[in-house]
Amino acid sequence: MNNKTLQTAQKLNAQKRVLILVALFLLTFVDFSLANDSTKVISHFSGNISATNNGISLIPSFNLGKPAIVFNLSIGNEKLSFDPQLRFAMEGKPWSFIFWWRYKIVENERFQIKLGAHPALSFKEINVIKDGKPMEIIRVRRYLAGELAPSFRISEKITVAPYYLYARGIERDITQNTHYIALQSSFSNLKLSDEISITFTPQIYYLGMDELRGFYVASGISFMKKNFPFSVSAMINKTIDSEIASKNFIWSISLVWSFGKRFIEL
Repeated sequence: MNNKTLQTAQKLNAQKRVLILVALFLLTFVDFSLANDSTKVISHFSGNISATNNGISLIPSFNLGKPAIVFNLSIGNEKLSFDPQLRFAMEGKPWSFIFWWRYKIVENERFQIKLGAHPALSFKEINVIKDGKPMEIIRVRRYLAGELAPSFRISEKITVAPYYLYARGIERDITQNTHYIALQSSFSNLKLSDEISITFTPQIYYLGMDELRGFYVASGISFMKKNFPFSVSAMINKTIDSEIASKNFIWSISLVWSFGKRFIEL
């Protein structure tokens, strides 16, 4: 077996192990829910799958820099949900996995507060020397994070949502403390016609990574057709002032397939 074939086999084995881990995680959650009577515990299963020219992370200044496919899922009830986010490069290599648990503390017509926590895995290709030969491996970096997400509904179409995320790096040679503080807003269901609507989601945010600081603006826009599962979305991110190494301007465009089911307690 030559060196290139060996590297390919090792990459495939690493990807298989990651996928098995994700499958076990999901099955564990579903099994727990079913054991507690799914008609009472699970009230929704929803999500979307998007294909994009440039994968953009939860924090918009982080991007993959190449085409990606992103899975966003949600399963749970009206209070507690499990919301995994699985991101892959288009060729199938894992990029990042985030296993969110979210709980709604307060919810009414005008105001809600959600708390969230997750373990996360981030994957990076690195070059190493093994048996005197160069090879490429995928290194896993681990994080633990929590979020506080209040939102204020100004009207049927306008929502304002301050947001705070803190992430702690597990390995000592990665960023130990990340603070993401954003003022987000959403202008939803803006009619272009009887069939076509758009949602506009601008934000301004602060990013702190250990001793480094940065300020940014970002915005997303989605075009949706009534009673049609596919939509098109675009996102841009612009650096205002930053000490953190990143591109000054980032953009992406995505094709999104959305799905969902809601269940009624019997």
